Amino acid sequence: MPLDYHSLLTAFTLSGCGLAAAFLVSWLVSRKERFLMAWTLGVSLMALGVLVYDGYVRTMSPVLGAAGYAVLLVGLAFVFGAGRQFRTRILPWRGMAAMAAASSLAVALPMLAGYNGVAILLLNLAATVILFVTAWDYWLGRAEARLAITLLTGLYILTGLSFVPCAVLLLLDGRWVLSAMPSNWAEDLNLAVCLTTLAGIGALSLALNQARLARGHKRDAETDALTGLLNRRALLDRIAGEVEGPAALVIFDIDHFKRINDVHGHLAGDEVLRAFGEILVLSSRAQVLAARLGGEEFALLIPGASLVSAAILAENVRMRLGKRSFSGSAGPFLCTVSAGVARSGEDGVDFHALLQEADKALYAAKRSGRDRVAVSSDEEAFLAQMRPQPDGARGPVDLIRLKTG
Repeated sequence: MPLDYHSLLTAFTLSGCGLAAAFLVSWLVSRKERFLMAWTLGVSLMALGVLVYDGYVRTMSPVLGAAGYAVLLVGLAFVFGAGRQFRTRILPWRGMAAMAAASSLAVALPMLAGYNGVAILLLNLAATVILFVTAWDYWLGRAEARLAITLLTGLYILTGLSFVPCAVLLLLDGRWVLSAMPSNWAEDLNLAVCLTTLAGIGALSLALNQARLARGHKRDAETDALTGLLNRRALLDRIAGEVEGPAALVIFDIDHFKRINDVHGHLAGDEVLRAFGEILVLSSRAQVLAARLGGEEFALLIPGASLVSAAILAENVRMRLGKRSFSGSAGPFLCTVSAGVARSGEDGVDFHALLQEADKALYAAKRSGRDRVAVSSDEEAFLAQMRPQPDGARGPVDLIRLKTG
């Protein structure tokens, strides 16, 4: 039994409207995901274009045909833009405008001139190209969710391929002025595929958005809002789940931070905290966990590091902050930091014990005048590297040694 062409067009229109409503509701729930609005506009325009096109099929009015095709192609351009915005968070207005204008004019001009066969052929080719470009754009962002985006890419490619037989049959027919719309297996297949893939593409796009939102909520729960570093709970979770073997811990405390807030204002204090967070990130390698423990206290957990290398890293951080100039309500000012360093045993990380040792070293650094690094250690190798050299110079850093036992 042959498929009813008008019923398929109506089903596509209704399905597009329902999907657009779903995307609109999702956008209203999470307005920072702006690609949802581009998707809403794109699917709505596609549904409107198919509705107008259905009117053209019934009347063969060139104006309705040109309008329906133009609206459909503008909708496809918005779908392309939504894919790019999902990947880059930037809506490519210029690319969308160029894509929509070029394809719409290429299809509308021959339609209005009476060459509807040429217009239909160009529509099929333009839809194929836009859908393939959209598929490629999603494929470039597959690292975010490999399985879902691979499936989404496949659906876009399948949809684009469904327009190819329509174009091929038109070319083989060779008639550029048609008294009625083509009615063949390719047209029915194209509509059936588009109707099916529209639902799949919509479901996968919504699922990707929900997964991104869930990751965002998890990231917000783990991240200090001011500095972007891990918070204390996230640091503990990472240690439990990711860190194996020994590790060094450095605790930093910004010197006289209350005075900075009182004299220069809380905005200046916030800038100091943000800048110190940046310094920690820039000074650390990929495996290092940087966290803000609270207030003006920060931590670096360095898996596998020796006490010496951790102390040198802490000293580099201290010097970087000391060279940074800030500005507050009382004028420009400098800021310093004290640090305490400790290292776990070879059998793994007991964070609370390690934190206690690092805190002892930190308090010693503060008692000794601040703006320095103190180390909790009785390791002879550490002492050998830190002791004065024959020419009277110090080793790599000038540190305080605390006896642990």
